[in-house]
Amino acid sequence: MLAMDHIVVQPSGSPHQPIPPKDRDELTAKDISRFVRSSWRLCLLWMVLSLGVGGAYAVLSPGYYTAYATILLSSPPASQPGEAEADERVYVESQIQVIQSDEVVGRVVDDTGLANEEFVMDDSLRARISSYVRSQLASLFGTELPTVEPNIRHQAMVLVRRAFSVSQLGFSSAVEIGVTSTDPQFSAMLANAIADGYIGNQRERRRAARAEEASDLHKRLAELREKAFATESLKELPSDPQSAETARILFREQQSAAEVYRSLYNALLQRSQSDSASSLIPSARVITAAEPPRQRSWPPTVLVVALSVMAGGVAGVGHALIRQALNHRLITIEDVHRSTGLDRIVGIPRIPRRRWNVVGPCEQSLQPVYSKDAPELHSSLSKIATRMRGVQGRQVSKVATRMRGVQGRQGGFVIGVASPLGKSGSSTVAVHLARVIAATGQKTLLVDANWQKPSMDQPMLNAEPGRKLARALATIPADQEGLEVLALRPTGSISDLNASLSISAALQHLQQEYSCIVVDFHSTDRTADLEAAMGVISDVLLVLKARRTYADHLEGILRIIPAEKLSAVILTRINRAAFSPNR
Repeated sequence: MLAMDHIVVQPSGSPHQPIPPKDRDELTAKDISRFVRSSWRLCLLWMVLSLGVGGAYAVLSPGYYTAYATILLSSPPASQPGEAEADERVYVESQIQVIQSDEVVGRVVDDTGLANEEFVMDDSLRARISSYVRSQLASLFGTELPTVEPNIRHQAMVLVRRAFSVSQLGFSSAVEIGVTSTDPQFSAMLANAIADGYIGNQRERRRAARAEEASDLHKRLAELREKAFATESLKELPSDPQSAETARILFREQQSAAEVYRSLYNALLQRSQSDSASSLIPSARVITAAEPPRQRSWPPTVLVVALSVMAGGVAGVGHALIRQALNHRLITIEDVHRSTGLDRIVGIPRIPRRRWNVVGPCEQSLQPVYSKDAPELHSSLSKIATRMRGVQGRQVSKVATRMRGVQGRQGGFVIGVASPLGKSGSSTVAVHLARVIAATGQKTLLVDANWQKPSMDQPMLNAEPGRKLARALATIPADQEGLEVLALRPTGSISDLNASLSISAALQHLQQEYSCIVVDFHSTDRTADLEAAMGVISDVLLVLKARRTYADHLEGILRIIPAEKLSAVILTRINRAAFSPNR
């Protein structure tokens, strides 16, 4: 059925005025629902394409494997008297920086033998392109690339530092070393080598510190030994009682000092022995050695799928929004109303093939669509015909009472049926409208002005002298005696201007013979026949095809049609699911 509520006469003084921008920008739930219905297939297509690209990336990209080794650090050193207590978190962060330092990384490179050209050589595509571009630029400017002796050990250290990361496990003293590479065996080997390199470095630094402390301690022990065992026994006393007493006091003082030096000597000796034993204990230890990973860490399949779906959805919605903003396709009656502000809009849903009837044999010279009939179009076009200003007949229910001066009219009423694009259904609308008007009893003629279509057989054409277009008159089945059809075709090459003038002249002549003439024009994107015949035409029916016609096409054809001659806009092939006859 048709949305006949839109067929109202637009007030004069506001021809073809679009809706104000404020009304256009209002977003309703119905607009969102219509956008979703029209764009979900596009979004789904983008998601499928994105999933395909993501799957290809996950399969074809080189896999990376990450191996982890865990080190338990020693407790932070005890603070000396008068110093602030050491913060354990600060200590752990400092040790993480030590693990990433050149001292530890260089030790790992030396121990594992990575300082070789095979490891540091970059044969990637980016490196090849960069080398080629630099050589071409050097040859272009007539210079030579500077030859720099590569520092292989430094390059190896840079590569190793890029390959691993260190992080603290929670708030504990344990740190985790992760190494990522394309070879799982190499990842585990390098992670364990970094852990061993840090522990070995800490052990050597501790041994060096202990050795320095031991050297200082031995010097102090030697000094204390000389002082502790340098006293001699008192052999004889002076004869003078006072001198003897003084000698005894001095001897006792020497013995007391020697005892003190012996105590200090013994304490330092015990300390040196305990320090030498504790220096053999490492400052940190490996609590979890790295094992070759079985699953790759990059690219993660779940993440790739999630990102692909999200990217496809975003691309689909963006594509739909851009298409909606730029293309302005006319899909529903609301689209036409929103684009032009017209109220005389009729919607015709898509009619399945099984509902089309072949009314009878048709001349081979005529278009095949003229021999087909759809009852749905009859009832719809009958209501359109009643609102035209020149249709008169015996069926009062289908004839307008407010037609324009048909009683005293000198010539016939000419109705032009046109479309901005080809294959929009204008020929179907024209033949059904002519049948409806002929059924009212008026002498009706259907003019096939599609002169660019293939020419007819020469015997069918009546080419009179002075006419640019030959004529072929035929009859197609209708409700009563039949419907006369006049086809205009060239007998030779003809210009667009001559064809348009010939059509206008033919319509002026036919007005004297027929009460109503329905003209099936070419689409306006191919000829200017409609514009040239506008002086003869009384009313125009504009036919648009949903999802194929854009707002630009509609605005272009409305510029050549006067507002008082536009009878209605017909939007064909509307989706039945979105069609609302009560709109």
